[in-house]
Amino acid sequence: MNPTDVVSYEQPLNELTRVCLRLEHLLNQADHEIKDESIQGTRNVIATLINILQLLERPDLKAKLATELGQQMRSLSRHEASPAVDQSKLDVVLKQLDKLSQGFINDSGKIGHTLREIELLNSLRLHLSTPGGGCNFDSPLYHYWLKQPLQKRQSTIRAWLAEFDNVRLACSLILRLMREEARPHNKDATSGFYQELLDSQTNLRLLRVHVGKSIEAYPEISLSRHFLSIRFYVPSIAVRPTQYQRDLPFWLSYCTA
Repeated sequence: MNPTDVVSYEQPLNELTRVCLRLEHLLNQADHEIKDESIQGTRNVIATLINILQLLERPDLKAKLATELGQQMRSLSRHEASPAVDQSKLDVVLKQLDKLSQGFINDSGKIGHTLREIELLNSLRLHLSTPGGGCNFDSPLYHYWLKQPLQKRQSTIRAWLAEFDNVRLACSLILRLMREEARPHNKDATSGFYQELLDSQTNLRLLRVHVGKSIEAYPEISLSRHFLSIRFYVPSIAVRPTQYQRDLPFWLSYCTA
């Protein structure tokens, strides 16, 4: 399978993986939006930053991240004596995992807690929850701040985003290890439908479905306690999509790392 020739779809199977994927999406969005030098670009990145804060609201998230990082460390440590593994790179990753895990354990408060004390962001969290919120009559302070020079606005935003550096790195490492550990398996969907019995002893974290770019179909993934089902649909944005009627080859990756 050539990654450049497929479209990959991911299905998280636990809450932490779901949070990591959402955070990855939002941080990539913020990285893109901060390059927009217009006032609207600043508005967009601020809205994204507030979405990140809301995502990280859970008080148990740091403990879950620390536990997951510890599990990844123990799993990787088994490869320390393997001649097939680049030991210097493995050592770097193990040190990163250990440092991040200890950081989450030792830090008090929610992730990004310093940002929750900033009056402007607290005000905008309320206003931006309303359709069309954030207008100049909602928050004159925000209107004033948006009129400040670009360099001043972006310097402030970059400092705010830096508050997420550790959780960004943690989620990036967790997802990278999951994705790299899994190998794609050739599968076939009969008349656009695939189903298999899952091993209840396997600790699945993430499923990845890879479909050739030339195939005009997309998957919807559903899971029960024992079965994985994937139904492929013909894409349509105007009417309800219909099931793909032909046999369809695809690849499936089981991420358990």
